[in-house]
Amino acid sequence: MITGIQVSSFKPMLTTEEEVRTAFFKMKEMGCDTVQLQWIDWSVTPEFIAQALKDAGISSVSTQDFYQTVKEHKDYFIRLNQLCGSEWVCVSGIPDSNRTPEGLQAFVKELSEFQKELREQGLKLCFHPRHMEFRPIGQADPVEYLMDHLPEEAALCLDLYHVNHAGLSMEKVIRKYRGKICMVHFKDYRKAGDQEILVPAGQGDTDWKEALRACRETEIPYGFVEQERWEKDPFLCLKEAFDWLNENLTDLQKEEK
Repeated sequence: MITGIQVSSFKPMLTTEEEVRTAFFKMKEMGCDTVQLQWIDWSVTPEFIAQALKDAGISSVSTQDFYQTVKEHKDYFIRLNQLCGSEWVCVSGIPDSNRTPEGLQAFVKELSEFQKELREQGLKLCFHPRHMEFRPIGQADPVEYLMDHLPEEAALCLDLYHVNHAGLSMEKVIRKYRGKICMVHFKDYRKAGDQEILVPAGQGDTDWKEALRACRETEIPYGFVEQERWEKDPFLCLKEAFDWLNENLTDLQKEEK
């Protein structure tokens, strides 16, 4: 697994060209060579983002945003991915208007048409389910329905935080969609009374051991750490999470020898 950082983690620090460039160079200093792009301010052009990545020595494999956002700014996301040499356009969530059996069918049709357009542009589609996307719509498991009815090359960006919050076994879901997952997100939390506090991956309430093992055994290509709220410097948080992920994957590799 190639490890990296979900750039959405630094959203408040991605509002200007200088902030974006600084963030990329800080990620490179952490040892990060690979990212997934999300939530960079619209004022920062795809051309600038691509050049800043190149200058920092970082590659992007995917963009991500909510489905409706990608739909409304389709040309932007296609252009950004092409300039960055990315492979996937990742869309998150099923719109509320599609949360019926008929709506789910219509959503599959829309995504299939979008995937065809992406294919013509040399790109691929992946879907990022949130915890509510694992709840039944009619008699259907929405994620399973999408994977069964979308064209074969459609993939999953599996956010393990959302799998966990859906009350499902991360390990079982990873194994269920073996061969369909192009990337996973590692995001952690701890409970403080009625509140949930995001913490660097590996420092929270999540038991990651079997999920990490399943990621290795199913040969998921990419894993990104993510944390959008912090109690200390966000770059330090993501550095700790990134190091934790790499250390644990290395330990698993040693166990297998």
